[in-house]
Amino acid sequence: MSRELPFNVSKLMTLRLFVGCVCMWAIVGSEVWGEENAVPSFSLQEIIDLTLTHNPTIELGKGFIDQKTGEERIARAYPNPTLGLQGGRGQILDPTGRTMFERYISLSQPLEWPGMRAARQEAAKAGAGSAQAGFALTQVNVKARVKQIFYELLLAQTIADLASRLLMTVTDFEGAVKRRVEAGEAPPFEEVKVKVELLQAQKQMEQTQGKVRITKVALDQLTAGNLGEGFAIQGDFETTNNALDESHLIEAAFEHHPEIKKFQQLIDVAHAQYDQERQARVPNVTISGSYQRDAGREGFVGGLSIPLPLWDQRQGDMAKALGIRRQSEAHLEQAKISLKRGITEHVQISRTASTQINTFEQGLLKQAKEAVRIARTSFKFGEAGLLDVLDAQRVLWQTFEGYAHARFELAIALTELERLVGKELDG
Repeated sequence: MSRELPFNVSKLMTLRLFVGCVCMWAIVGSEVWGEENAVPSFSLQEIIDLTLTHNPTIELGKGFIDQKTGEERIARAYPNPTLGLQGGRGQILDPTGRTMFERYISLSQPLEWPGMRAARQEAAKAGAGSAQAGFALTQVNVKARVKQIFYELLLAQTIADLASRLLMTVTDFEGAVKRRVEAGEAPPFEEVKVKVELLQAQKQMEQTQGKVRITKVALDQLTAGNLGEGFAIQGDFETTNNALDESHLIEAAFEHHPEIKKFQQLIDVAHAQYDQERQARVPNVTISGSYQRDAGREGFVGGLSIPLPLWDQRQGDMAKALGIRRQSEAHLEQAKISLKRGITEHVQISRTASTQINTFEQGLLKQAKEAVRIARTSFKFGEAGLLDVLDAQRVLWQTFEGYAHARFELAIALTELERLVGKELDG
């Protein structure tokens, strides 16, 4: 025949367990207690905006664009003329021995072969386009990195919150068990066992809170310290209600992804460089004119300078340009293969995570809650011990943790798909 606890102890334990369960069933992923009202709070989009404004990687990309834009302006510029001035005192070598100031003035202007000039400008233009595509790729990768760390922080805070609530419940159990042991209603071994549970819960809470602090530092570093030492985040894990069409995503990636555009531009650069070297076999010419005034002589002279391409006909330079173009074409194909493989992989991860989430929402969460209810009821009538209730409560916590991990995995997979496609997913 089972024996119930004294009314005041049983009543107190039932109330505490009820409070713990109510807290557990609160929205998973809320901030650690007390933070949301004490520190500034940022949404995911606000953090992305801060990162795109202050992150050094973005500034490096902007600097590279400026460099390529400058090279494009250089390609449009014409060669400068050269002005030469000479002067000095001269003497006529005759019996008069007359002296005078001699002077020489010359002006020369290089003239580029039109075909080579056009190819050089085309290469510079494609290089600027490649820099723009590279900067867009940097932005895509930085956004994806911000989202990944944001969701890592959201998960860490969720688990830290669960660990804190579990510690609160175990602490209540320890007090109740201690009172039962002192009253002679439970063996001393129960008190030892619940103290072990308490130490484990404390260790878990410390570890999860440490993870929160580390992830916050990583997120703050992405914004170059503009989130501050203490901040909170607001938002939830990303989800999708639409079926992911793998072939459509691959087609969109090949059309929109900045990495594809970058290598296409690099192929254009290599092609223009090859054309430039081919056109360079026709030499540039230099026209010149000069005025000469020396002792006993004055004259105007015109000239034309033409290099003779007898030994170097740019064969090596053309072969080099062809090799660069072949490498760029290979990089483009590698990029397409990598994007296709990544999209296929993360579509499958997304589907698996969605299935797990549905399993939690349609069965596991409800069953874990029901197990706690049954354990609590059994405890109330003396048919179960406190540790039985504690086991059921811990299973509930682990179920919610697994649910949070499934939502995290889905959000990360969707983020990776956005990075691989090069734009936000529809829906």
